[in-house]
Amino acid sequence: MELQLTHPYQAGIGRVLGAFFDKDHILEKNELLGSRNVRVAELEKDDTSAKLVVERQMTTSAEVPGMLSHFHREWNKVRQEEHWFRKSDGEWHCEFRVHIEGVPAKIKGMMKLEGTEEACTNHVTLNVRCDVPLMGKKIAAFLAEDSHAKIEREYETILRLL
Repeated sequence: MELQLTHPYQAGIGRVLGAFFDKDHILEKNELLGSRNVRVAELEKDDTSAKLVVERQMTTSAEVPGMLSHFHREWNKVRQEEHWFRKSDGEWHCEFRVHIEGVPAKIKGMMKLEGTEEACTNHVTLNVRCDVPLMGKKIAAFLAEDSHAKIEREYETILRLL
């Protein structure tokens, strides 16, 4: 399953990137989102690239369907790795992966943050795949729906914190 989302910011690309790579911002954002045991496992940034790894425990945004409850717990350990690359003064690209412990699915995607010092837009593409026989498509659909809700809540929280 693939999702495509567009998130405009009334803040410049430097300010938005600064928030994306600020440990205090990341911790505050996750606290507001209800995550627990949040840990910034890795945070490296220079003028042309960045790597961010965040580990946390999260709940789902919707009730887990009965047939999928075997894979999901009330709290799930999630590890998100982001690799960012500067394309130009007004454009950064990111490849990311999300691993949910105990869930047999692959979640990965790309972001393209582009704009000026006045405003910018983040274009997000998310791919969810699950190869479990018979239930794979249902698991992927649930994870895509859950991810969509979480991404939108995260975007709203970032807007408030900027």
